[in-house]
Amino acid sequence: MIGKTARLPAAAAAILLASTAFASAKTVCYVTAADSHAYATPANVALNDRAKELGIEILSLSQNFDVQTGTEQVSTCIARKADGIILWPLDPQAYIPALARAKQANIPAILINSPMAEQANDFIKSFTGPDVYEEGKLAADSLNEAMKGEGAVVVIAGQAGNGTTIGRVGGFVDRLKEIGSKVEVLETVNADFDQQKALVASRDLITRFGDKITGVYANDDTMARGFIDAWKEANSGKPTPPIVGINGQRDAFDSIRSGEMYSTIVQSPVEDGKLAIETMAEILDGKDVKARLPIPLTVVTKANVETVQPAF
Repeated sequence: MIGKTARLPAAAAAILLASTAFASAKTVCYVTAADSHAYATPANVALNDRAKELGIEILSLSQNFDVQTGTEQVSTCIARKADGIILWPLDPQAYIPALARAKQANIPAILINSPMAEQANDFIKSFTGPDVYEEGKLAADSLNEAMKGEGAVVVIAGQAGNGTTIGRVGGFVDRLKEIGSKVEVLETVNADFDQQKALVASRDLITRFGDKITGVYANDDTMARGFIDAWKEANSGKPTPPIVGINGQRDAFDSIRSGEMYSTIVQSPVEDGKLAIETMAEILDGKDVKARLPIPLTVVTKANVETVQPAF
């Protein structure tokens, strides 16, 4: 009748509202490095929690540190017609063809945590996370200070070919040259950011070089712990050489207090995860974002270990 407004039953109205919300919800495909890892796990949790607050659905896929799996998962994201892709790259080059296809499909993509080669910049909107090259430089300054500018170090690196590994090792070596340090690198070994692999590699390094090792640079605190354990096995009661790690884990803070480590560089996985999804949310809202969005870094030694919070 004219003059009266048709009303939907309450149940029908609720269904309509729910379906409208579902239709407008954005789905972001998150290709993470791994599900279970000291750093990746809290970053994943933070990203998912913040996504819920932002009303974004997350389709989470884990590479479990396998590059081939990751490239296939990016293709899965495209096939699923995700509204956006967040990629944790494990290789500087391998994902570029998939990212190019994502751009062709008008799906915006960003990188979290680890860098890729410059060629990837044409296919991503932003890279959020730590400046891994800067971390290498900070590590070099810290270890050079601990060793008073001379001596010999071993470098326990992450995965071969991984962008984080390349940046953290490259920044370290370049910085030592830049400051004219007399610190020599005896050997660089890869331990895949794994404590057990670092333990095995460190046993070999200690067997081969012994007392020549007067300093250690580990690409993360987990691998630093692997070296500490190997050193204790081989040199019971003997102080460890100065060790610098990265990530700012609680165990590293305890090791700095006890004198087993000299320093660590704090980068928060929580901030890493939150920044990535917040950046993607802005992109999905049609906003422009910066091509590089770093998270803060803090060098922690005995001088400030009691005033800085561990990253995780």
